[in-house]
Amino acid sequence: MRKRGVRSGPTVYDARVAAGLSAALRRARRATGHRGRPATPFDPDADRLIILSDMHRGKRDRADDFRRCEDAYLRALAHYDRERYTLALLGDVEELWQNRIDAVFSSYADVYSAESGFHQEGRLIRFWGNHDEEWASPTAVRHELGPLHPGAPLEVRESLLLDVRRGDHSLGSIFLVHGHQGTGMSDGLAFLARFTVRFVWKPIQHLTAVSRNTPSKNRKVREKHHRAMRRWASGQDNVLLVAGHTHRPVFASVAIVDELERRLGLDMEEIRGRAEDELFWDEIVSDCTDRGWLGDEAPCGPPRESESPGPHLFNSGCCCFHDGRITGIELADGQIRLVLWGSGIPEGRRVLARADLEAVFERMSRAG
Repeated sequence: MRKRGVRSGPTVYDARVAAGLSAALRRARRATGHRGRPATPFDPDADRLIILSDMHRGKRDRADDFRRCEDAYLRALAHYDRERYTLALLGDVEELWQNRIDAVFSSYADVYSAESGFHQEGRLIRFWGNHDEEWASPTAVRHELGPLHPGAPLEVRESLLLDVRRGDHSLGSIFLVHGHQGTGMSDGLAFLARFTVRFVWKPIQHLTAVSRNTPSKNRKVREKHHRAMRRWASGQDNVLLVAGHTHRPVFASVAIVDELERRLGLDMEEIRGRAEDELFWDEIVSDCTDRGWLGDEAPCGPPRESESPGPHLFNSGCCCFHDGRITGIELADGQIRLVLWGSGIPEGRRVLARADLEAVFERMSRAG
């Protein structure tokens, strides 16, 4: 019997996730035509990238988790367009396990128009996830999704490897991928999961209006998956992993909401009930920063083996929270930032955590 407090070693689940992510990384590298070299250089001081994931757009019925977040999402896109960011949509953009493609498109014409503006200027990168895996087919993209984005042909990719450079100096690599790879029902058995969602769960949602934001509602599931992705990333050579899929924001391997619950003695009901209380959130962020959990120094200080296993994993969260807020990861101005958008937030945006990107890579090297 494993003693309480003693960390277990890698599991079969960890091995499956590692195999799936490793295969995706190999495919990303092969796609460049240059063995071991990333396809896309990224200047942390000059380039700007916003990573958003897991919209799960439906057809505006009670089973559609994105409809509450549409306003925050459009405000965020307007801001990032003005600031000349590249928009990366990290998978599960459409909820195609439940809905027909044309029903989703017609329900969110304004959203697709806003995204199309990024594409026409060469500033849109789309990924497919397990809930919109139709876009793994270039033919489906060309005939179904492409017409919404006039101009150059639209590519929807599985993953992307960024080569982060300052001049001739390479800081490391950032691997962008949805994050479902190797996870059974979300990967190899996706056809069975899709059947269950469309013909079992969706009718229940229509009757109850209960959100389908799994695995975010199952702490054990999401912690298991975060642990598996973190272990895989920590075994790579200077690769920082940015994923989605779990719907929970993770910054430098710390699951932010889980830490608020565990360390501050809060529960999700209290957090939800005070979503509009600005003083409450200011105090929470201030408290976390004072304790060294968030802020400029948190990912760059000495690693605490029991609490902070190394900053290899970041998760963009999702754009389908029940309260209408969305989270994302910004890469800009030499920093990596976790941001929150939604009503009740001054100027619509709050930076929950930030760190110097070069310092994160340095700490990754120390953590091994």
